[in-house]
Amino acid sequence: MDQKNKNKDNLREIAVYLLFGILTTVVSMATYFGVLWFGESVMLISPEAAEFHLVRIVAEILQWVLAVLFAFFTNKKWVFKDADSSVSTGIQLLRFSTSRLATLGLDALITFGTVWILQTLGYKAITLLGFAISADLIAKLAASVVVVISNYILSKLFVFKANNGEKN
Repeated sequence: MDQKNKNKDNLREIAVYLLFGILTTVVSMATYFGVLWFGESVMLISPEAAEFHLVRIVAEILQWVLAVLFAFFTNKKWVFKDADSSVSTGIQLLRFSTSRLATLGLDALITFGTVWILQTLGYKAITLLGFAISADLIAKLAASVVVVISNYILSKLFVFKANNGEKN
């Protein structure tokens, strides 16, 4: 493949990855904030209460599971088209899940660290155009940027390697 076509393929791959990265982030955040809503509105636990940290842990785990499954199947089908087809889906899913466990730690560290720092500094949610910008929202947005980039690199180098020994 000539360099022009290779560059075009790389740009397509990155663009499609970013699209599905955004959709995965939507799945992830919808799950995370849905669980937080459940904890606050149904279980009636205040976000400032120590017990709410358990709600955040449950939210983090559920959002991870759903996001990983969504991301794996979309990445396998539409993003990394030149992945080695001799590698079984099971092995790819295992590699994918392992790499996503690493970035789960990164996500949790950034999320909980940012929430802790903002709460320690006395940050209270502010309303902008009718939308509450909470410490959790700021933390999840920051974590999402770092995690999407890390996941692309790990997927390209570790999970969906190219056919015929080509470096992906």
